[in-house]
Parts: sequence; C-alpha cells; structure tokens
Amino acid sequence: MKRNRKTTSMMVLLVSSVIVLGGCGGGGSGKRLTKEQFAAKADALCAAFNKKANAGPTPKTDADAEASLEKLIPLDRKLIADINKLKPLASEEATVKRVVTLGEEQAARVEDLIAAVKAKDKPKLNTLISAGDKNDKESKALFKQLGVTECQKG
Repeated sequence: MKRNRKTTSMMVLLVSSVIVLGGCGGGGSGKRLTKEQFAAKADALCAAFNKKANAGPTPKTDADAEASLEKLIPLDRKLIADINKLKPLASEEATVKRVVTLGEEQAARVEDLIAAVKAKDKPKLNTLISAGDKNDKESKALFKQLGVTECQKG
C-alpha cells in the first residue's frame, strides 16, 4: 500500500502516543506517594522510555513503520507495568487508573494498527488513528492534572 507522508507520520505519532500514554497507574504495595513523588517517578520512567523510543530514525515507509511499532510494543508494555506499580495518593487513584486504561487501550490499538497496515486496510487505519488521537488528548489532560510532564511528550 502506498502511503503518503502524512499517514506515515500519523502512525508514528500514534505510536509515540501509545508509548507516553501507557504511562500511569495505581497498584503496588506500601506507602502512598505524594503527588510530587508520584510525578517525579512517572516522569523518570517516561523520560527513559521516550529516550529509547526516539533513538531510531523516523520511519519513511510502511515497512519501517511496522518494524518501529513492533519494537515499541514491548517497551510500552513494560512502561505501563512499571508505572502501574507506583502508588499514588488515594485522591488521584481514579485518575491514574483511567490513564492506565487509556494506555492499555492505546497499546492494543497499535497492534490493530500493525494488522491494518499489513492488510492494507486504509479505512481501518484511519479509524484507529482517529481513536488514537482522542485517546492522546484525554491522556495528556490527565497527565497534566497529575503533574506528570514527561508522559505528556510524544
């Protein structure tokens, strides 16, 4: 399937969003973190992930985009798991759980995106990109509310 530069760029943006959006979760055991502690730990995890995710060249073809997406999925899943171990304040737990849910949805969406690219299913691809954009906006707003800046990048 021949793809214009905008569509390939949108796929890369969606992947970046997945990475970042996988980001915050409750869970874990022990003492709850203050808002500042939670934000600092989540920012450190997201900064490390962003560095790894942005290390390679920008995909220029569908094959490059697929390969990039496939490499990022395990990193994203690890980020979600690592941040999910953090224990936010009780007052922020619902917000954090929502961000985790959005991250998990976005990770599954990337797997569907890879399948749509392989199947050359442009309508499905466009639907996934649109849903990813909505997810991205909500997640960034929630991260802002939580005081987490690194996870808003991507």
